[in-house]
Amino acid sequence: MTSCDAIEAMKLMALDPKKRKILIKDAACIGGLIMVLSNPSPKIVTLSLETLILLADTSERRTVLQGFMGMLDQLEAILNRSACDQSVKNLADKLYTMLTESDLQTPLKDTCNTNHRSRKSSTNKNKSLQGGRTKHIVLQIRGLIDKTDRDVVMRLILQVKGVISVTVDLNKKRCQLRTKPDVKPETLVQSVAKSMTMTAQQVVKDENGEEVLLSFGNPKDMDKENTTLPDYLPDDMDSPKGDSKSVARNKKDDKKGSGWLSTAANFISSSFYW
Repeated sequence: MTSCDAIEAMKLMALDPKKRKILIKDAACIGGLIMVLSNPSPKIVTLSLETLILLADTSERRTVLQGFMGMLDQLEAILNRSACDQSVKNLADKLYTMLTESDLQTPLKDTCNTNHRSRKSSTNKNKSLQGGRTKHIVLQIRGLIDKTDRDVVMRLILQVKGVISVTVDLNKKRCQLRTKPDVKPETLVQSVAKSMTMTAQQVVKDENGEEVLLSFGNPKDMDKENTTLPDYLPDDMDSPKGDSKSVARNKKDDKKGSGWLSTAANFISSSFYW
């Protein structure tokens, strides 16, 4: 079995709605598909993108895929790569749009999250990514204790439209986000508050460069317009260490089909993880 054969086998699984449910819950297989997006072979990258697009058929599954570490970074790398087949870029653009601009139905009523968003062309998207038209927001999370809390935070934050990537540091109890410019910190704080066990404050720097924690009051008041806030933390801030990682909430499902998936996962690990 060659490398392409392994991915083609997973693509066949993704074509089957019943097997698709099993595959989307297998972290090893999804991680392998994401890892090979940096493979120099256009055929392997194309097969992986086609498989991931098949798996992103529902809002819930798109949220799961978006939360996997490296997913959005790999897609952005493809879109910004000059020496890349246009057909591969088109697939990457399609998947990126599905994961970041899908109309997620959430109970939030923030005006920035309910505006109609038209589909952007690949050219405009590349300019946006290269031009740095994103911002970094850092949240200090009270009540963030273990991986279960981390998964809850990831799930809630990824429901907010405009969130591009999320990194959680369990040691510092912080959440670093890269978002589109129109995402409000208040909306993110309100989303975390829905956990009922955790609260969030925005971390900013004052004029002296000292960190300050900003609270936004009662969640019922979150729909009010932003007041003038200090600048966001710079893009070159230190990356978190320790347990920090971008993850998706993965459930340990039934052992149904686990044998085949384990074999495929092991094959991917030995073939692509160099």
